[in-house]
Amino acid sequence: MLPCLLVLSALGLTAWGDSTQLSWSETQEREVSERLVDLFAGISQLLHKGRNGAPTIVSRKEWGARPLTCRGQLTPPVPYVVTDQLVGMECQEQDVCSLQLRGLQSRSVYTKGWCDVAYNFLVGDDGRVYEGVGWSVRGVHTRGYNNISLGLAFFGSKIGGSPSPAALAAAEDLVFYAIRKGHLSPRYIQPLLLKEEVCLAPQQPMMPRKACPNIIPRSAWEARETHCPKMNLPAKYVIIIHTAGATCSESMDCQTRVRDTQSYHMDRLNFCDIGYHFLVSQDGSVYEGVGWHSQGSHTYGYNDIGLGIAFMGNFVEKPPNAAALEAAQTLIQCAVDKGFLTPDYLLVGHSDVSNTLSPGKALYNIISTWPHFRQ
Repeated sequence: MLPCLLVLSALGLTAWGDSTQLSWSETQEREVSERLVDLFAGISQLLHKGRNGAPTIVSRKEWGARPLTCRGQLTPPVPYVVTDQLVGMECQEQDVCSLQLRGLQSRSVYTKGWCDVAYNFLVGDDGRVYEGVGWSVRGVHTRGYNNISLGLAFFGSKIGGSPSPAALAAAEDLVFYAIRKGHLSPRYIQPLLLKEEVCLAPQQPMMPRKACPNIIPRSAWEARETHCPKMNLPAKYVIIIHTAGATCSESMDCQTRVRDTQSYHMDRLNFCDIGYHFLVSQDGSVYEGVGWHSQGSHTYGYNDIGLGIAFMGNFVEKPPNAAALEAAQTLIQCAVDKGFLTPDYLLVGHSDVSNTLSPGKALYNIISTWPHFRQ
């Protein structure tokens, strides 16, 4: 099965890379996006052949980086590679590329306010891999995925050009080296589609991201009929929760768990219904709890103005998988698009507004990088 790279263009998408140093027209953005498609199709073909080489990695000390002050840690192996192409940083030799990276680091720290460069590694057009924040530290390249991906950026090619064959080969070696050393999951082929991004695979059509996730209705999991107070729509908050129980990834198992949760909430806690508006399972499914129009029973003071989205499981030590994370993000955007959630909503963890461990430290670390998050 061919690996499928998560491709993030730095132009017009949600990547945080310091890539838009010039003024671009829509035509130029489209041209760059098309070149990125060709570029990563080429990488996919190389990966399909397989390699055993080790990349030439220029250390932070060698390129003259300032001391690393970032504290967020990655938990290996991560399931995604987030790939970007930086413009306006032309170089063909190590000395010049090092100078460009020192300038990028300065802009990242003093202009952007980040702890360092956004990426874990950067691949120069000279065919060398330059250490960014490295294997163990999370980057700041993509909201929502910094904790679960390696950020890889190409730089050094002429404006309007694609990375050199040497750069492509270096990226290929880096990916295989990451898998061999346990930094990247061999199953990083899982597809993930974000807004205008595409996941590339040879001889397969590009699939657009759905506007809303497939929400499994109450009737499918045999919910009891209830009558709860109405929500005050549009909601002003999104509250991320974990159920603290077992995870599930099979439809019948998940339906049973949702049904049992409703019974526990109603029969033991005297809630009017299941406490959450929606529940998200590890297979990326979204289950309708009380839905859009009824109040939840998840957070005192926020039940009528906050949408409670519960990840099914306990995420104190390990976060939900990528399928569940994407489903939740898609659900939030769907809520905004359909008018159930105000566009300037605030996203909080359950522990931010209630005395609880929910949603768990591992999940909290991820949602703290999502748009609209407020601690």
